[in-house]
Amino acid sequence: MKLVNFLKKLRNEQVTIELKNGTTIWGTLQSVSPQMNATLTDVRLSVPLNATRSQAAMSSVYLSGNATERSNDGISASLQYINVRGNTIRQIILPDSLNLDSLLVDDYQLNRLRKTGQVTDSTSRKRTRGSDSHMAKRARRGV
Repeated sequence: MKLVNFLKKLRNEQVTIELKNGTTIWGTLQSVSPQMNATLTDVRLSVPLNATRSQAAMSSVYLSGNATERSNDGISASLQYINVRGNTIRQIILPDSLNLDSLLVDDYQLNRLRKTGQVTDSTSRKRTRGSDSHMAKRARRGV
């Protein structure tokens, strides 16, 4: 499974995105494009002071009123919406409560296995009567 397809399944999950320039973004992931561009809502953006391009990073964010806070660590802002370009992402930190096993199952391969009969849709299905298995069961009962 490609990483982008995995990230597309994380819709409405709280994630932390760290960018290559040191900026940290916390928010709810809304969508991920095939180029790994991420759209987040209810965002908390934090730009470190020691970043070489901290002023350039903050100048690209349109802030209004009291949304900006300055601390010893850097500048932070609350935003409703942000779109992050995919090639600027260093890492995406997922929540600990996320069930990775269910997300890592590739839907395409699972559907292909269901069509070939290697995986069943439900465990409550009745057994299908095949001629070989039916005859084998009858033979055992008679012995």
